[in-house]
Amino acid sequence: MRHSKEAQERAVAMMRAGEKPMLDIAREFNVSTTTLRTWYRASEARARAQLSAKRVATALSQEKYTRASQRQRLLMHALEQSPATIIVTDSEGKIVYANPKFVSTTGYQLEEALGQTPRLLKSGETSQEEYRRLWQTIKAGREWRGIFHNRRKDGSLYWERASISPVHDAKGRITHFMAVKEDITSFMEADAARRRIAAEFTAVFAALPTAIVVIDAQQKILIANPAAEALLGIPLRRNAPFTDLNLRWVDGAGLALPVADHPIVRMLTEKGSKVAEAVIGAIPPTGGVRWLRCQCRTLDMPDSKEAVVLMVLSETEEPRQSAFD
Repeated sequence: MRHSKEAQERAVAMMRAGEKPMLDIAREFNVSTTTLRTWYRASEARARAQLSAKRVATALSQEKYTRASQRQRLLMHALEQSPATIIVTDSEGKIVYANPKFVSTTGYQLEEALGQTPRLLKSGETSQEEYRRLWQTIKAGREWRGIFHNRRKDGSLYWERASISPVHDAKGRITHFMAVKEDITSFMEADAARRRIAAEFTAVFAALPTAIVVIDAQQKILIANPAAEALLGIPLRRNAPFTDLNLRWVDGAGLALPVADHPIVRMLTEKGSKVAEAVIGAIPPTGGVRWLRCQCRTLDMPDSKEAVVLMVLSETEEPRQSAFD
C-alpha cells in the first residue's frame, strides 16, 4: 500500500512528538515499524538538506557584494554542506547553478545543464497539469513538494523527492527558484518490491482452500481468508474484535463455550502453550452447528514483540459425546 507524502509526514510528526508508541503508529498507518523508521530517516535528511540550502540561498539573495568570487565561495559552501542535489534557476526557470551531486546523479555535466531548464531531466511520466500546479505554487511565493520519475543522461530512470522554493531579494521580489532534491530510487524500488510481495502473498492466501484466521494480541482479526469466511458463514473483517463476532461456540460435548474459553483467545490471554488443538462447534447466524477441528499456534511477527495466534480450521465429524446426539 502506497502512502501519500502527507500521511508520511503525519506519521513522522507523531514519532517526533513521542506521545504514542511506534507500534501503535505502525498499526494506524498499516505499515511496519521498519517502514516508519525509513520515513523518519528520510524526513531528517530532507530537513538537513533544505536548511543548509535555504541558508545559502538567503545569503545569496541578501549579499551586498556581487563579486563572482564571493558568490562562488557561498555556492561551494552549499556543496560541502548539502547531502542532496541543489539546483538554482533564474526567474524563467533556466539553470544558473547545480552542485556536483546533480552531476553524479544525472550524468549531465554542469556545462551541459547551465542555461537549460529542469525539463532536461523529464521522463514524460509527470503530467502537464502537475507541472502547471508546480509553477503556480512557486510563482505565488510558496514551497512545492513532490516526487519526480526523472531520466538520466544515459537514459536510465530514477526517483527524486523534490522541494522547490522561490528565492526573494531584499525588496521581496522573486529572483530565483531553488530545488533541493533527494534520490529515493532505492526506497521506491524497495517499496515497490514490498508491495509486489504483499500482493502476491494476498493472492496466494486468498486462494488457499484451508480456512485460516490470524488474531493479534488485542484479540482483533489481523487477516482471514475467504475459505474461513465460507466455513464460519460470516464476514471476517480486518480489525474486527474476535470476541464480537456474530457466532456462538460449543465445546466437544455440545455445551455452550464462552468466547473467553475459545482456544485462540486462551492462547492470547494465558500466554502458556504455543500450540493447541480442539474440536469445537460454531453456530452462525443462520443456525446449525458446524463442527470444526481447530488448530492454533502462536507466531512471532517481525518488528513486533507481541505474539499473534494462527488458527487453522477444518470441518470434522460431530463428536460422539456431543449433547446434540
